[in-house]
Amino acid sequence: MNKINVILDTDTYNECDDQFALGYLLKSQDVFNIEAITIAPFQNDRDVENDSGINRSYIEAKKVYELCGENSEDKIFKGATNYISKGYDSRNEAVNKIIEIALKNDKTYILGIAAITNIALAIKYEPKIADKIGIIWLGGHTLLKENNLHEANFKDIEANKIIFESNVKLTIIPYKGVASELQTTVYELENTIKGKHELGDFLYNTFKDYLISKERNRWPLWDVSVIAYMINRDWFETFETNCPDINEDTSYRTNKDNRIITFVGYLNANEIYKDLFKKLGE
Repeated sequence: MNKINVILDTDTYNECDDQFALGYLLKSQDVFNIEAITIAPFQNDRDVENDSGINRSYIEAKKVYELCGENSEDKIFKGATNYISKGYDSRNEAVNKIIEIALKNDKTYILGIAAITNIALAIKYEPKIADKIGIIWLGGHTLLKENNLHEANFKDIEANKIIFESNVKLTIIPYKGVASELQTTVYELENTIKGKHELGDFLYNTFKDYLISKERNRWPLWDVSVIAYMINRDWFETFETNCPDINEDTSYRTNKDNRIITFVGYLNANEIYKDLFKKLGE
């Protein structure tokens, strides 16, 4: 079986699910050839260094690598420090690495679990990579629900438009109604990954601390959906549709003249978690 060439574009320090997704990816190297981890911007109350979280996310990604017993040298690359929508328009090491990898491989899949800024900039600066990559992006909501700018991955509207208006092969896993089905609890993680090894304890404590800060009893591990989609499509139901346009209020508008893209309409949380917990517990 040929391994799938992948780049994970992540805002590792944004919430508590990117760490799980990166750990899941590193524990699935029988499926993936991990070309790079690129660090994407985010903006929320955890952005304490005024760099849209890039430095914090970089450190967090290195920590997950170390806890998995993997060498992160020449694997993690810092990206945009702000959104295109807020005036950022520069090449950076993440954008350059995406272009380099895309040009050298016959096919590379970019697993987007953050604002799509780095990927959009890579296509903008080297349009011909659009024919050589596929993007699996966790972002936005379903076609029937209005998007909003409180969702971290949809905040960079100009980046979203670059991707939507390109000819890149695109699969979207919506947040609400799809990835939101991946709810879990401290109690479930306590019985599946806690105490297994350092990685399991780190992920458990990261999740527990995040829920305490949010005063919540459960939370979705949204980002693992993108990794799972590439591992086993049988866990997902999809449909094809014309790529929508994005309205000024961020809702989608049908455009039958646009190219066909794929939306995920359903995921099997039980099967995904069975695989995730097995690998993270090893």
